[in-house]
Amino acid sequence: MIEKRRYSYTVLPREVDSSKRATIMTLGDYILHTAGEDADRNGFGVEKLQQSNMTWVLSRIAIEMKRFPVQHENYTIETWIENVGRLMTTRNFIIRDADGKVIGCASTYWAMIDFTTRQPLDLRKNIEYADAANPEPCPIDKPIKVPTVCGNIVERHKVKYSDIDFNCHANSMKYVEWMIDILPFDKLTNKKLSRFDINFIHETRFGEEVDIVLEQVENIDRFELKRSDGTAVCRAQFVWNNEA
Repeated sequence: MIEKRRYSYTVLPREVDSSKRATIMTLGDYILHTAGEDADRNGFGVEKLQQSNMTWVLSRIAIEMKRFPVQHENYTIETWIENVGRLMTTRNFIIRDADGKVIGCASTYWAMIDFTTRQPLDLRKNIEYADAANPEPCPIDKPIKVPTVCGNIVERHKVKYSDIDFNCHANSMKYVEWMIDILPFDKLTNKKLSRFDINFIHETRFGEEVDIVLEQVENIDRFELKRSDGTAVCRAQFVWNNEA
């Protein structure tokens, strides 16, 4: 079992919105960066895996925030692997302010795939992954399976160069950006995003087009991104409350 590790960050001016608070995309990026850094230190980061034609892909993520850190604020993200199954591993995160107070948590599911075939690999064949697990549960509920969205197409997005990451598909947080940009400005500034879940189903690549479907029920926004043939790319759920 490997001890949990903490990584330190500072909210930069380019990472905030008009309220001077870090955006959900900023926190998502640093959560995923923390996962990558910690995997490297554990000996099974992406660069090492790619030498064997393998890579990690994010399957689901859930983030709950008590508050979002503000511009120039220092914070830490603590992470650990909770368990390793046949096809999925669970990695958790706790976000703390400079005084050590918990301001948010996240839980993620990851799969390992063959870089050529894009098919999932059996994680149990690598005993060092299980040896790195720490069974402490995450303070928040695990990522949910977001239901099929019954709504209207509100926008179509064509995947651009700036959307693509090192795996040659759209970056995880770009999906979030596409969805957030559709919502009204007053909601984004006057309400608080208390929980966010996203399920990644299929990859999208440069030049592909996806329809963005939105369903709104009370304080919940559900999104589904679909290819032109109706194939779901990802589904997400935003839960808001009235406290900005």
